[in-house]
Amino acid sequence: MFQIIADGRNFSEYVLLRDGETVLLRTATGGDVPALEALMGAVSREALQMRFMGAIAQVSRRMVEFMCSGEPRDRVCLLAIVGQGDEARVVGTGTYASVGVGGRAEVAFLVHDAYQGRGISTLLLERLAGIAAGAGFTGFEAEVLYENHAMINVFRDSGFEVHQAAQGGSLHVEFPVGGVSHVRERTELRERIATANSLAPLLRPRAVAVIGASRDPAAIGTLIFRAIVRSNFSGTVYPVNNQTTAVHGVRAYPTVRDLPEPAELAVIAVPARHVLGAAEEALRAGARGLLVVTSGFAEAGPEGAALQRELVTLVRSHGARLIGPNCLGLMNTHPDVRLNASLAPLLAPRGRIGFYSHSAALGLVILDYAAERGLGFSTFVSAGNRADVSGNDLLQYWEEDSSTDLALLYLETFGNPRRFARLARRISYRKPVLCVKGARSRAGGAVARAHIGAVAQSDANVETLFRQAGVVRADTLEEMFDVAVLLANQPLPRGNRVGITSNSGGVLTICADACDSHGLVVSPGAAVDLGPLVPVDAYERAVQATLERDDVDALIAIHACIGDCDPKVVGRAIRRGVRRAERETGLEKPALLCLIGGAGGLSAHREEDARAAEARRVFPSYRFPESAALALSRAVQYSAFRHRPAGRLRWFEDVDATAARQEVAARLDESESGRIELGGEGARGLLRHFGIRTGPAADAAPGGGFRLGVRSDPSFGPLLHVGQGTAPLVVRITPLTDNDIAEIVEAAGLPVSPALEELLGRVSQLVEELPWLEGMDAEVALGRGVGDPTLLGEGVRLEFLAPRAAVAAPEPAGRSMS
Repeated sequence: MFQIIADGRNFSEYVLLRDGETVLLRTATGGDVPALEALMGAVSREALQMRFMGAIAQVSRRMVEFMCSGEPRDRVCLLAIVGQGDEARVVGTGTYASVGVGGRAEVAFLVHDAYQGRGISTLLLERLAGIAAGAGFTGFEAEVLYENHAMINVFRDSGFEVHQAAQGGSLHVEFPVGGVSHVRERTELRERIATANSLAPLLRPRAVAVIGASRDPAAIGTLIFRAIVRSNFSGTVYPVNNQTTAVHGVRAYPTVRDLPEPAELAVIAVPARHVLGAAEEALRAGARGLLVVTSGFAEAGPEGAALQRELVTLVRSHGARLIGPNCLGLMNTHPDVRLNASLAPLLAPRGRIGFYSHSAALGLVILDYAAERGLGFSTFVSAGNRADVSGNDLLQYWEEDSSTDLALLYLETFGNPRRFARLARRISYRKPVLCVKGARSRAGGAVARAHIGAVAQSDANVETLFRQAGVVRADTLEEMFDVAVLLANQPLPRGNRVGITSNSGGVLTICADACDSHGLVVSPGAAVDLGPLVPVDAYERAVQATLERDDVDALIAIHACIGDCDPKVVGRAIRRGVRRAERETGLEKPALLCLIGGAGGLSAHREEDARAAEARRVFPSYRFPESAALALSRAVQYSAFRHRPAGRLRWFEDVDATAARQEVAARLDESESGRIELGGEGARGLLRHFGIRTGPAADAAPGGGFRLGVRSDPSFGPLLHVGQGTAPLVVRITPLTDNDIAEIVEAAGLPVSPALEELLGRVSQLVEELPWLEGMDAEVALGRGVGDPTLLGEGVRLEFLAPRAAVAAPEPAGRSMS
């Protein structure tokens, strides 16, 4: 994801190439001169010619030293590094250097021949642009030989607004380093593909090694090995153990180096003190995915946390991915894979739900309960400590996975909530994302911190995030299943109007109350009491008649079993009524069953005639009507989000963000504390760079004012706050779309005004363009006339904080842990 990088001097980030392999990008220092020289000596003469625009045999040490020195406001050299420790080597570099005029810099790249065509130059360009923008540059330019088609394509496909002109035997390319809204679309697509590819060795491996499988039937490694074999895995599974020659009749190998083929996935189930050695051996033998079930890492205290950091660095330096540690496995039910690398004895039933769980044991219990409710899964991942692969990664994988129609998440914390919001909002327009968020209370947060090292987060901010992203939030696990069985099997409702049929007036009343309390509208005359002794065929006719009504968007069909009755007979009658209504109207509407009493009351009811197309239709069944009403209300909320036009990012081209960044950076440099507060003319001048006018509140219409603020949350980053009087604040995560702005105006009870909407959009852009912003506080006055501007009061104050030097490698792009 393209973003303004405030601290280019200390930049360091792991990124994913388009084939899913990992490289480290970081700013070069004087100590990198030998490694950069080695790259210059290893590339072909043609590559050097393309980089230095002419015939050149070697690059002088003085030039390399110059490249590795300097400050972001003058020049920067980024390195692309693979490997770790003594085996680390530079495989690519990108540089920019100021041309001295117009706030522009010249940019150039060099990538080792063996790594060309894998997206390294594009990633270097995006990060260089972010650093340059943070350092006050307005644009890049480059000289490119005509025959350097690969580099020309990098510029053209970057998403930046590129201009080019012929100059002799080369092209002169220029483009601004702004234009964030355009660049984001390209970077998100590249990132999505790279993330999906990086997870393939974990979720679709051709060969699996289980390190730690033994003759002990109770050993974790043995249980996972048996589960893989029992699931009829389509690939090959190898037990690895240097203390035995066979595990359950299958030949065991002393090390992964001895395997007859490379194992793409290595499952590691050995004591924590041996994990690093086992992981390094597997990575050197060709593994591109590690599943570490061993505990004793970050959840066990500082020593375990340090061990976990070493493990992550090891995995990333080899270009691989890691699930865990401290997890219970993964599953893929696709017929071409059938992998159960988990502690669950049986592979989950085949279905179209992707499930990701922070809690290992809870995840396996959920799988069992889901099967009872008739739910099937495409994939399941137990997160463990989420040291690398996160919920954000799985969301991007499921977005590209044609076998997954619904994403199911149990989360206890977010590592990067802002990134989750962007991903989930995009995915929710294609597939529902259903989430239970644990650790909501102080007590729950303390428990989560103890067992997975999670840090509790504001539940109000989580609610804001879910609302903006279109995520369906379930408050309990039971509710999650109730909603999932509906979303997975029934069409989305077109509205909130519901019809109810029941053989009990009391239950009918309870259901109508529940519908009303959850925002559903029971259409007049659509709540039908059929009486306790209603015959089956009357149920069928009542269901059909209710669903054929134009003022009914969904049906809740209730049957209270009296005496010795068979709810399956009634269920079949209801389904027949649904199918007949669909044939008459040509419309599919969701139908929910509430079968109270009798055997099998909680089962999802499926048509038994396998020859009919309708046989694939599953009708969710609920024990009580309140559960059905709540589940339907969640589906209605999601349907409203899904059918709303996708929001458009409010972004303005008339701002001078570069001047604003230069001003803030200069003031922070002069501050000994690294923190500055701006008020008065200083704040007003900075706001003018973003087209935000200030003036006295006296110009406002009577009563036409509110407070507008920005507060930085430790987990969520800057949050926009809007409120008036004693009403609760409306909180949103930036950047804002036009939909977000409209919702803010409505929720805060403000008058609809183009000027007000523009103001909120410009403040949102200010937050995104100035990464140092910690807070803002202002009174807003609404103009008297329709054409009057919306004014920020003169008392506006802004607070900025210089970036702190990183104490550990930053989380990689595409790896934001959620």
